[in-house]
Amino acid sequence: MAANFSLFAQSKAEITKAVVYPVEAIEDMAKLKHAEFQQKYPGIDVTAYGLTDAGFYIRYTHEQMLYLFGPARDVDYIRAQKELLTRIRQDAILRNPNLSSSDIQIVHFDFADGQSAETAENPYLVPEEH
Repeated sequence: MAANFSLFAQSKAEITKAVVYPVEAIEDMAKLKHAEFQQKYPGIDVTAYGLTDAGFYIRYTHEQMLYLFGPARDVDYIRAQKELLTRIRQDAILRNPNLSSSDIQIVHFDFADGQSAETAENPYLVPEEH
């Protein structure tokens, strides 16, 4: 049974899998083969229970999959890593046009108000830097 990750997804679509990776994994995405990447970064499947760590995340969504890269405390670092992930995504779209429906955003989760991941409202969407 899929968990509804309305707090993760911009739309209220059903997410069938949500995985968290460290931000540092983004750099290796373009360098490593898929199997090597999975071995080095198995990720944390948060599909059933959501997030518990506050901070800035890069949210990558495609169809019913959600990947979060984070958390990080520095929004400028996250913005730089989002640019890198955007370039990787653009290269991937050239090879597989179906990925053009994917989306990348920066979000901030803050559970300081005593809210858990299960009760938190949608995360704060960090605006693009102009």
